[in-house]
Amino acid sequence: MFENNYKTIKKVQEKRVVYFEANEVEKTWQDVIDKDSETMKELCVAMSNLVYEIGVPKFLVHLSAKILYHLVYKRWGHYTSESDYLATKCPNMSRSMLAFLQRQYTLAHMGCSVVMAWDEVNQEMICFRSLDWKGADDIAKATRVFSFVNNNDQEVAKVAGITAMTGVLTGAKKGFSVAINYAPWKRSAKFKSDPTFLIRQLLEDESITTYAQAHEKVKEWEVGSPCFISICGVNKGEACVVELGSGETHFREIGEDDFIIQTNHYDLTTSPFTQHNQEPYTQEMNEQEWYSSELLQNSQKREKIIRKMLEEKNDVDIKTKLINIYKTVPVLNYETAQWVVMQPKSEEIEVYSCFDK
Repeated sequence: MFENNYKTIKKVQEKRVVYFEANEVEKTWQDVIDKDSETMKELCVAMSNLVYEIGVPKFLVHLSAKILYHLVYKRWGHYTSESDYLATKCPNMSRSMLAFLQRQYTLAHMGCSVVMAWDEVNQEMICFRSLDWKGADDIAKATRVFSFVNNNDQEVAKVAGITAMTGVLTGAKKGFSVAINYAPWKRSAKFKSDPTFLIRQLLEDESITTYAQAHEKVKEWEVGSPCFISICGVNKGEACVVELGSGETHFREIGEDDFIIQTNHYDLTTSPFTQHNQEPYTQEMNEQEWYSSELLQNSQKREKIIRKMLEEKNDVDIKTKLINIYKTVPVLNYETAQWVVMQPKSEEIEVYSCFDK
C-alpha cells in the first residue's frame, strides 16, 4: 500500500476469470456476477450519473441510447450480447443504456499517463500506466484483475478490469502489453469500433503473441474516436505510441531511447496532429491546484515531470522510480483511479486501486 496527502493506493488482490470463448454469455461473466454483483450495480449507477452531469436532459440521454442500440450497437456492435446479459443483472439499467455506457471511451474524456521503459537490471521492458477518469473512487472500488481464459482453461491474457465493462483499457499477455490514453481531438466520434473493444480482441487473439505482431495489427484499426495506444514488448526498443487520428495513424517509436512517455497531448516535435492539443496552463499554481487541475491542460506538465524524474541518475531500480514518479502531483491527480504495472516478458501484471483519502 502507498499513501500521500491525497490518495491511498492499494494493490488489488481480487482476481476474476472471464471465459471469453464460452458459448453462453452467462458463463463468460459468471465469476464476476457471482462475486461482484453489488459492486457492478453501484458502478452502473455512478457511471450513469456522470453522463447525466454533462447537462443533456436525462430523457434525451436514454432516447439517444435506445436509438443507437437498435440502429448501430445491436447490428454491428462488439460484445453486445455480453452487455445485454450484464444489463439483466443491474436493476433499472436497460440494455440500451448499458451498451451506451460501454462506449464511454469514445464519447467521454479520460486522462492517463503511460511510461514504457527499459529495465537494465532485469533486461526487460516494463510498462507503468495510470488510469485517470471521472468517478475515480467508483472505478477504484470496481477494479479487479481479470484472467481471460480460453475453452482449454488456459490463461490467454491478464487485464486491469472494471466490473460491468466488457472492453479493455489496459492488459498484457506474454509478449506484449497494451494501454489506451485519451487524445484531445474534438467532435471526432464516429460509427466505428470503440477502441476498448479492439484492445480486447487483440489480447484474446491467440495468434498474436509478439510485439511485432501487435504493432502490425493496430495499423489496421479504424476506431470510433482518436486515441493513443501504447504497445510495450519484451526487448529493448520494443515500445511505441500509436496516435490514431480521425482516419489517420502515426507511430511514435522508442528507438534507441531508454523510455517513451505518453500523457494526453500529441507529441510536440514529431506528431502531425499537434493542432488538436489543448493549450497548457501558463499560470503558477500550488500543489493542490495542480492536483485538481484539468487533465488535458496539465498533460504537458505531467510529461515534463515524468521525463525529468526518469532522467535523474541514481541507484533506484526502475520500478521503484516509476512508483515515486506516479505519486507526484499532477501525475497523481483527483481523477486517478488505477495504477497498472506490466512486464510482458513474464506476463506479470500488478493492479492498484487509488482512493481519495
